[in-house]
This record gives sequence, structure tokens and C-alpha cells, in this order.
Amino acid sequence: MLPFLNERLELIEVAKLTFQLGLTDSHGGNLSCRAGDFIIIKRSGKSLGRLQPEDFVVTTINENPSLDRFASVELKVHRAIYKNLTGVKAVLHAHSPYTVACSLKFNEIEPLDSESKLLLGDKIPVLKAKEVVSSEEVAERLPGLLRKCPVAVVYSHGPFAVGRNIEEALKYLSALENSCKILTFYSQLR
Repeated sequence: MLPFLNERLELIEVAKLTFQLGLTDSHGGNLSCRAGDFIIIKRSGKSLGRLQPEDFVVTTINENPSLDRFASVELKVHRAIYKNLTGVKAVLHAHSPYTVACSLKFNEIEPLDSESKLLLGDKIPVLKAKEVVSSEEVAERLPGLLRKCPVAVVYSHGPFAVGRNIEEALKYLSALENSCKILTFYSQLR
């Protein structure tokens, strides 16, 4: 029997929803949860919409080269979030198209809709970095932004959302994508 099977099944459910809701492309994005001193994270190269329980890597909160090499390339970012933010038990990253588009236009995303303002606040940070995928700079700077808001966007790459569980992280990521759709539609009406 696989270790952390319940956690894997919860991650699979949210991963499928993330893909079905159009929040990422077929093989884009990743997700993880923390269980004590362990991180359960999607294996590199696997599609969020088709994950199976064996498609996860269980690694440690501290670097572990023998286990880390099979994990998502964003493991360093997930690990930095867990190490710096107490209470965070899950991280979800996607390449949400409206959110990515808004990150290209705005230095911070200001929701117009009341639902997103209630959930996310008045401003969602956009992090610009020299390198955005699997970046040391993102790993260093993103936790500070997520301390203030449960979701932050890496410029041209996509949002990272955190939560007490993976479903909460999905709620924040989905609310941001919806808010970015509203911003886009609103700008076309003006």
C-alpha cells in the first residue's frame, strides 16, 4: 500500500478539477501537500487531469536529492513556501490563462468583483523575476507575498495558491482566475 494514500487521493481530485475547469494546460501546473516533515508532490511530467496515486513523489521538507529528482520542477518553490509559512498545508500552481494574461498587463491585480475582494483582498501581487520556472528567486520571494495574500502570480507563468488543505488552495486560485476573466470582460466594455 502506498504511503499517504488519503492525501494522494485528495490531490488527485483537486488536480482533475483544476484541469477540467480550464485552470491549466494538459501537463502544466503542479500541486502538493505537507504531512509533518514530508511533502507529497506531483511527479514531473504528469498531467494534472490524469493523475494516479503512484504519480506522486514523497520527499522530505529538507532537500533530499535521491527523492527530489523525480518531483515537479517547482519543488523548490513548494518547499520554500512550507518552510516559511506556518499553517500552510497545501500548494497549488497552475498556468491559468486569464490570470497569466493579467500578469502581463498589471504589476498587481486589483479585483473588481466582490467575491474575489472578500476572498483575496484588494490587491493580488504579481512577482516579476529574471527566471520564472523553477527559479531560486521565485522560491526566495514568493513566500513573503503569500504571507499577505493566499495567492500570488508569477509574471507570465501563473498563480501559486496556498491553503490549510488543497481544496482551499483551489478556491483561491479559481477565484483569482474568475476575477481576471471579469477584469478582461470589463475592459472590453469600456
